[in-house]
Amino acid sequence: MKIYQPGLRGRIPHFVRPGVEFPVSHFLDENGQAKMFTVTFVNGEADVEDTLGQYMIDKGEAKSSPIILL
Repeated sequence: MKIYQPGLRGRIPHFVRPGVEFPVSHFLDENGQAKMFTVTFVNGEADVEDTLGQYMIDKGEAKSSPIILL
């Protein structure tokens, strides 16, 4: 899934731990601890797993479109 942070330029890392809030198996490691995901936006765009992308969109940490609305 492609997610966006419109207006960013260059390579910008973004760190998320969705397993703290949503302790489901794909957000946890083998010990049951929340995984840390590093999402690197390149010129405002990143390609991530669908569940992680939807989490970031729902939390307002990313957008589903590169279009900036004024």
